[in-house]
Amino acid sequence: MKFIKLYTGDDNKSHFTEIDAGVETAQPLGNYSKKYAATGLMFRDFEKGAIFDWHTAPQPQYIIYLEGLVEVEASNGEKRIFQAGDILFAANLTGQGHITRTLSKGKSIIVTTLS
Repeated sequence: MKFIKLYTGDDNKSHFTEIDAGVETAQPLGNYSKKYAATGLMFRDFEKGAIFDWHTAPQPQYIIYLEGLVEVEASNGEKRIFQAGDILFAANLTGQGHITRTLSKGKSIIVTTLS
C-alpha cells in the first residue's frame, strides 16, 4: 500500500514523494500496515472549478479521495492529479506551499495527525 507525501524540502519548496506504508500483519480480511496516529477526522465535499492559490497545509493531514479529480501543484513545479482511492499526506507546513485545483465535483476524508 502506498500514498503520496507532500513535504517542504531544504529549498523551501514543496515536493512529492511516494511512501510505502508496508505490511505489518496479514489477516483474513487483508494486509494491514502499521497503525498511524490520528487527531481528528473531517468529511469534505467540493465543487468543480475551485482554486486554492499558494498555501501550506494547516496541519499534517491525510486526504483520502473518495470521488472526483483534484490537481495539486507543488512549488517545485510538479503537478499530480488525485482521484478516488488515492491518498495524499499533506505535510508541507512551511515554505511556498502548493496550489489545489478541483477538476470535478467530489468528496474526500481528511484525517489530521501530529506528524
